[in-house]
Formats: sequence, structure tokens, C-alpha cells
Amino acid sequence: MDIYKAKELVLKAGLNLIEKKLISGTYGNVSCRIDNYRFAVTPSGRSYQTLTPDDIVIVNISDCSYSGNIKPSSESAVHAEVYKIFPDINFVIHTHQENASVISAASIDFIELAEANPYLGIEVPMADYALPGTNELKNNVMKALSESGSKAVIMKNHGALCLGKDYDEAFSVATELERICHDLITMQYLRLSGKSVFDANDMINFSLSLNHCIRDDSILTKDINTSLPQEAEIYDTVYSKYKELKYSLFTNTPEIRGICCYGIELKPVLDDFAQIAGTGAKNVGPVPEEIVNALENSMVVFIRNAGALCFGRTEKEAATVSMITQKACKAYIGASLFGKVKFIDPAECIVMHNNYWNNYSRQDELNK
Repeated sequence: MDIYKAKELVLKAGLNLIEKKLISGTYGNVSCRIDNYRFAVTPSGRSYQTLTPDDIVIVNISDCSYSGNIKPSSESAVHAEVYKIFPDINFVIHTHQENASVISAASIDFIELAEANPYLGIEVPMADYALPGTNELKNNVMKALSESGSKAVIMKNHGALCLGKDYDEAFSVATELERICHDLITMQYLRLSGKSVFDANDMINFSLSLNHCIRDDSILTKDINTSLPQEAEIYDTVYSKYKELKYSLFTNTPEIRGICCYGIELKPVLDDFAQIAGTGAKNVGPVPEEIVNALENSMVVFIRNAGALCFGRTEKEAATVSMITQKACKAYIGASLFGKVKFIDPAECIVMHNNYWNNYSRQDELNK
């Protein structure tokens, strides 16, 4: 394939992922095979909306070497390994799509399909967890793919990798995977609850009640305040303590309200949440001092019976923290339907949070 054409397809795919809500912020990555020796891939830590053809990196399949001063995606080694082992695959997308992410946190080892799917085969494998960008993750992903007939693999506590013979097929794989994961979550809720009709609020309440004592059985239906008590004092105290934080969002979706009202300290079940929350997001009352202490190694805090306060150094970062927090709440709630939720090791969470704070999240701003 022509290099410029490959770059254009990668750019198009990045925007399409955002439009279809299969990724948020700079998370996820896309690549396109050029020939048997090279592929084009998205750069590391850059917003898809700002990319130009010159920003797309050409990487050698054999050793992941590249030229220029723009660093390719940290998962380039995974893409390269796919192109080595599967000669009929010419397009790869790594997504953080919501329903697949929920399943990635569940205590299951694969998704068994009722009938063979043209893209996914008879089952969707799950790769064991490893830190992003590591050889261990690459090896885990390739082991799962090589042992299945699927063109998708779910990375535990992370996201999904979808393969295709071309751009269109890779997106069809991602779309089909999201549908199947959605149906699996819905059916699990209906089976456990004995309900015949899906109700989103009831599922949240039912799932959280499996492992937590209920605090208020009307939490998801009653009217709640859309603003915080002592709001001005809270923000003044936070910004005085943490000088780099400049923006905030108060978010109270049903999933977030459920976590808040059950008093849950949310430990990371997804590694993008670990990046922004460290070892977890605390659940405190609307007391400025408690909120400041809860933000010691996190960018989000849950306010009991209210919602989540999400912070950022930029307006875009605060919005990304809010989106990731919502997805993490949904993942914890959905995964709870499948048994005990396995959290990411605290030591690994600290590594990811420190890397995000000091390096990864700054790249987009530095490259503008």
C-alpha cells in the first residue's frame, strides 16, 4: 500500500473511533500495514483530532525501529507481532470501548458464542493482564490470538484488540465485539435478577447490592442536587493545595451516583483509571479537607450521595478524567455480575499513575 494512503486510513480510523465512542482522549491506537516490512501507526499520547499525515509514524515490522523524533504508540510491538504472525491482517485497532472494557474486568476467561461469528469465531479469547507497553502484554495477546480463530482479543483490565484484512473489516470486528459484550452483560443481569426486562438503574442497584450493603434503595430514582454544598470553599481549598490543577468537572451519572451512594472506594479495575486514580478513588463527604486529602495521589474523588469531582491541568484533561471515571464505574458495576472483581495490583497502579502524571499526559500539549 502507498505510504500516504496508509497514513490517511490511520487518521480516518482515529476520528472514526472517537465518533463511535470506542476510545476517549488519547487512549487506544491504530495501525495499517504498508507492506511486509513496514506499517503506519498513531503516535504516542497525541489527540486524534490534532493529527496530520506527518504525525503518523512509519515503523519497521521486524524490530519496531522508526525514524524521526515522533514516538510511535507504546503498543507498536503488539501491532508488529500481529503483522508478523498473521500475513492476511492489514489493519489493527486497539480500543477502550465500554462494553468490552466491562468484560475485561470480569472473572471470565473467554466469551463463548452461541454460534460461529464470521469475525469472532466460536469464542472471544481474553489475554492475561500485563502493564501497557510491555513485552509481557505483547506475549499474552499473541498467545490468546494464536490459540483462537477470533479476530478480536480482550485484554484483561485494559481493552480490546481488533484485527481486519482491511480498514472496514477491523471496524466491523470492533462493532460486533461491542454488541456481543453488551448482550452478555444484559443477559447475565436478567439471569441473576430473575427480571424479564432490562432496566439500567435496577441493574446498577442490583449489581452493587451483590457485594455491598445498601445505604439507600432510592439512590438512583430520587432527585439529587446537581451542585455541591460548600462548592466555592471546596474548589478554593483544592486549587490552593494542588497548584497544577486548573479545571474540574462535577459528574453524577447513574453509575457514578451508585458508587458514591454505596460509599465505595473504587480501586482500579481498568488501567486507564489507574493512570488517573493511582491506587483508587476515595469516597468522602463534602468536606474540603477530606476532599483535599483524597486527591493526594488521584485526580478524582467521589462525594458521598452526590457525584464525582474530576480534576485536570487542562480543560480537556478534566473531561478525559470524567469520561474514564464513568467507564470505570460502569466496568466495576458490570463486572460484579460475573463474580468477584479482580483489581489491578496497587504497585502497578502507582507506576502507571506516576508515568501518566509526569510524562504521558503532557505529550499532547508539548506537541501542539
